[in-house]
This record gives sequence, structure tokens and C-alpha cells, in this order.
Amino acid sequence: MRISKNLPITILVTLILVLVIAFCISGTVISQNKNISRAEAKYFQAMERDYVKEVRAFLAEKGYENSGVTMTKIIEGDGSREYTVTIHHRKMDYLSAEKKEELMSDCNKIKFPVAECGLFHKFLEKDL
Repeated sequence: MRISKNLPITILVTLILVLVIAFCISGTVISQNKNISRAEAKYFQAMERDYVKEVRAFLAEKGYENSGVTMTKIIEGDGSREYTVTIHHRKMDYLSAEKKEELMSDCNKIKFPVAECGLFHKFLEKDL
């Protein structure tokens, strides 16, 4: 049996080609995952923006035009999301506890498009 002088070079070239192909495949998979993540992020951003608009419109109907409504989110490692909607309007500072509770209850009735997300409403607390 005769071993060719070119065998080590052939093995080295084959190994390099296999590594390049593996790298290209993994790059493609990572790129596809990023595209899915971007599309999902855009979906959630649009949904969050629409929800804030809906809350503002609801508050305007209740007589609180130009209310400050902010939505913050926490995204856990497993992908679950938790949102906090903070509401502020100068008139709300003078409401009784019962009226604030009633208004908060009404805000909680506004449905968030994704049921599995945690959603909490609160009034902005002012430091006196």
C-alpha cells in the first residue's frame, strides 16, 4: 500500500472546507433568528403604541384630555413580557381614593392584544 505525498494536503483542504461550510450554515441560521426577532420586536412595538393610544382615547372620553400615558416593559429570559402603564393627569391628583380605584378598574378593562403578557396600571405618584 502506497501513501500519496498529497494526502496530508488533501485532508487539510477538506477539513478547511468543512469548517467553512459549517460556519456559513451557522451564520445563516443566526441571521434568520435575528430577522424573526426583529419582526417580533416591530410587532410588539406597534401593538404597544396602539394600546397607549387606546388608553389615551379612553381617558380623553372620561375628561382627562392630554393625559400622560407611558408604557414600560420587562422582557424575561424566557421571552415573557410584563408591562406597566403609568397614567398621569393633574386632575387625577385631586381624585378621591374611590374615584381613582374606579378609574383604574375601568382602565384595566381595556384589553391588551397579547393575553399571556402581564399588564399593570398605576397612577404616577408625585413627591410632595
